Amino acid sequence: MNSDRRNSMRFSVVPSRVKAQLRVGKDTYKAELLDESMAGFAVAIEIPRRRLGEQGFVCESDCPLFGEIARLNLMGHSAYEVQIISIVPREDESASATKSRICLRLGTRVVREIYGEDRNSVGRNLRLMAAMVLAVLFSMYCTAQSFSGQLAAMVPTVELAWDDMLQQWQTLRSGERNWRKEIAHATSHGYVAPNTDEMTKLIDFSRSLPTLHRVEKVMLFQRDSKFLQQLNLTADQMLSVRKISMEAEAAMEQLWLQLKHEKQVFEEQLAILLVELETRILANLSPSQAKMWMHAQFG
Repeated sequence: MNSDRRNSMRFSVVPSRVKAQLRVGKDTYKAELLDESMAGFAVAIEIPRRRLGEQGFVCESDCPLFGEIARLNLMGHSAYEVQIISIVPREDESASATKSRICLRLGTRVVREIYGEDRNSVGRNLRLMAAMVLAVLFSMYCTAQSFSGQLAAMVPTVELAWDDMLQQWQTLRSGERNWRKEIAHATSHGYVAPNTDEMTKLIDFSRSLPTLHRVEKVMLFQRDSKFLQQLNLTADQMLSVRKISMEAEAAMEQLWLQLKHEKQVFEEQLAILLVELETRILANLSPSQAKMWMHAQFG
């Protein structure tokens, strides 16, 4: 994993080899938990070489596992829904690759913990603490309080494809984005389509809300709650909005790191970013779901 993509605090796994199981689609792999951080887990798996194709892969994005949402079961511990965000061949002495199989080290980002199982883990507790710190820091900023210069170290690192998000955001800032993909998707599914009166009214209403409240609404899809159950989202809807919410966390962190010394500019660009995020989420909700989400209350 590239060092610039993984700089969050990591913890060695005790005992040194925790057995796990990784399920990707219909495929299930035996896995070994290597370490755990605030953001996710690193695991080693062996897969058939034929799974990678005749040429294997040079860039991790070419690997069929890259970007996939999977279920990680830690034997005797918890279960998580994770996204695979880094893939490198494992070549240390503990690897046992053969001609027919290859050992890979996977970096994963936790999407959510699957409840109903043992939930005690150092990484989970740190993630909860980090989420609380992030909410407090945004609250302080949005109420015009001064932030500590240590914000960058306190906000949990989010390992997602920031480049794609940045490109979309820059296009929106230029006023050139036409939302064709979102319009087609929303129209075909009966969701709220961009560039319609309904979307305009919802976005105008959202602009009238406090910034912190808007941030909390976007982050809402990262965790299970009674409110999400009331929305009655389909599996496809949940996957789409959860992905947007994860990207939002990375985008907001990146924006803060770039503009933390320019408060006014940060506020302006955060407002622009929130409009894009809200538009993308609304394009995956029905009109009734959209109204419920817009009027969600916290605290």
